[in-house]
Amino acid sequence: MFMLGIRSGFLPRSSASAVGFRCFNVKSTPRLGFPCAYSDEETRKILNTLNEEDVEQLYKYNISKYRLKKIEGWRKKFGSFMSLDQVLELDGFGITVLRKFYDSIVQNPKDAEAVAQKAIKKDVKFTTPIFSVNVIPKIQSCVTLYVGLDYVTWAKFKVSKDEPTVLTGWNSFQINDRKLHVSELIRNVTQINQLIPEADVYVVENPAVAQTVAMGSATQTNINVQKSQLIAMIMLMLSNRVPESAEIVPNVYFVKQYTSARLFGIFVGNERVSADGVVRSLMERQIGPNEESVEHVQSKLVIPSGLKVVYEENDSAEREFLGQSMLLGLSFLRLCVFKCEDSLKIFRR
Repeated sequence: MFMLGIRSGFLPRSSASAVGFRCFNVKSTPRLGFPCAYSDEETRKILNTLNEEDVEQLYKYNISKYRLKKIEGWRKKFGSFMSLDQVLELDGFGITVLRKFYDSIVQNPKDAEAVAQKAIKKDVKFTTPIFSVNVIPKIQSCVTLYVGLDYVTWAKFKVSKDEPTVLTGWNSFQINDRKLHVSELIRNVTQINQLIPEADVYVVENPAVAQTVAMGSATQTNINVQKSQLIAMIMLMLSNRVPESAEIVPNVYFVKQYTSARLFGIFVGNERVSADGVVRSLMERQIGPNEESVEHVQSKLVIPSGLKVVYEENDSAEREFLGQSMLLGLSFLRLCVFKCEDSLKIFRR
């Protein structure tokens, strides 16, 4: 056993953290390989990296942002990792994932840096059609729509050079039935089209593929079909509008599903969780709850007090949809328009 410090190693982990010493068990890795996947020296190197390096520094190794947040949470709660096996207790860590992570730590640092640089150069496509860089300087306004089962919500943004982005409006339209006839869908879409404000570009999240995955899922399939039809009709109407800048063609874009949820940390497992906490943080600080800063002033978001009141006056379901439409817009602007490096690197791993 390898020990750091002068006290005994028989105290509980929480107590060990409190008195400022660590006891690393370099032999406790049978699940990572028999008899032990790593030498004592390699184990110490891995544990020192896990416990000492900043989370931002750990990005250069073979690990995702989601799993890094789990490591960060453990360190804040318990202090140091005492063995390599201990990381397997965290959600999202299996033996294969952990071995790849540890291997990237053990290898030559120059090789790890080369891998990181290669990842930085990776170009990620977020929209369909592909968003042209020639369009970016011409965008002064953007409307993003979030289409759910019961609501269609939208948010409008004003984009100014060297100034924070401003949320200039958001609104919603309630869908009263999840099994509408096509004629009723058209009537609803016509009303929605009259309410959505004019903008240079319109953005919506790409709908899920509607398919039956199991017996008894016909109802869910029908709902997915209606949602896809609704999105298609809305975006068709918006694409026929004359944009404020006639040079912006096309003016309708589909963003990859769950992009905003991944960017703002509300994608847990395979599900999107509530956006309320992120929205309230943006209202108070102009940045998300897990963000200390944003590198580009345009990435900050100004929400006028009147729109904050609109948000609070709605019920929880409608607030959720309003928040999702706003996060979708901010994600589109950060990733596709402003090209924020801190945001892009989340998707380059």
